[in-house]
This record gives sequence, structure tokens and C-alpha cells, in this order.
Amino acid sequence: MSFELSIQDIPHYSYKDYEQWEGDWELIDGMPFSLLPSPDWKHQNAGGNFLHAFRNAIGDNSLYKDCKIIYACDWIINNNTVVKPDVMVVCDPIEGNYPTKPPVLILEILSPSSILKDRNTKFKLYQSYGVKYYLIANIDRKEVEYFVLKDNHYQQAYNLKEYALTPSCGITVDFSDIF
Repeated sequence: MSFELSIQDIPHYSYKDYEQWEGDWELIDGMPFSLLPSPDWKHQNAGGNFLHAFRNAIGDNSLYKDCKIIYACDWIINNNTVVKPDVMVVCDPIEGNYPTKPPVLILEILSPSSILKDRNTKFKLYQSYGVKYYLIANIDRKEVEYFVLKDNHYQQAYNLKEYALTPSCGITVDFSDIF
């Protein structure tokens, strides 16, 4: 006797289900992804350093009053997709408790358990939802990969320091001292 499993047999979940789960999760196209174990201290430390670098770049400039630098917060993409980027820059107004519009910039810090998801699944997801800048930080190699959305596809950039957050506002961020 053989058993065939089809995609219809695999449970799919919604944001309402996600809200009830304990622990740290992401939901991508209805499929749950555990974020356990939690990131180690090196990951957390690097995240704090990136957050600080972005906050310093924006500073008290009133041009950026609508831009928020957010660490490890849900981005509710739709009813069956919720991700928790390490760092995101959101310049659209946030209505409710979580961003629902695409961030301008997302930075993911690679962990052994997240490498494939960050490089493949999230890369395609962020690209398809119009995230202008996608940065992937590898703390073991002490490097950042930069991707810029052009014509709906990410193109790799090198040593990117200038980020146009809105049509009239840009920031300069240098990550050379992060690691």
C-alpha cells in the first residue's frame, strides 16, 4: 500500500492561528516556521549594533519623523504570511500594533538555523513585496551583503552606504565598525 501526500493535505494556517501560538514563529504562505532556539548573544549584539547605526543615521532629523527603526517585530504581510525581520526601516504610517506595509529596508542576521530561509524564502518574499533594500549580515564572516530592488528584482550592490528611504530623504550608514 502506498501513501501519497498532496499539498492540500498539509495544514495551512492564518494570522488568527498565529496570534494564538506560544514562542517565536513566522508564518509564510500558511506554513509555520519556528524561531527557536532564540538567537545567541553574538547575533543579539550585532542586531543592537545595526539598530544603533540606523538610529544614528536618522538622528533627530525632522525629515525622517515618519521613519521608524524596528528590531525583531512582526511584519504582517497578509492573512497567511507574518515574518519577524531582525531589523527593518518602516517609513509608512503604522496603523495598529504591527507594520502591514512593506518596509523600505530589511536586515537579516544569518543564524545556522535561518541561512536557507533568509537567503531563499525571505529573499524571494521581500523581493516580491517590494522591499527596496535587503541586507544579509554574516557575523561569522564579518560581512554584509547588499541587495537593491530594481525593476522588481534584487540586484547585488557592494559596500552600499547610501539609502533613499523616501523620494526626498536619504541616509548614509557605514557598517565598517559593526563587527
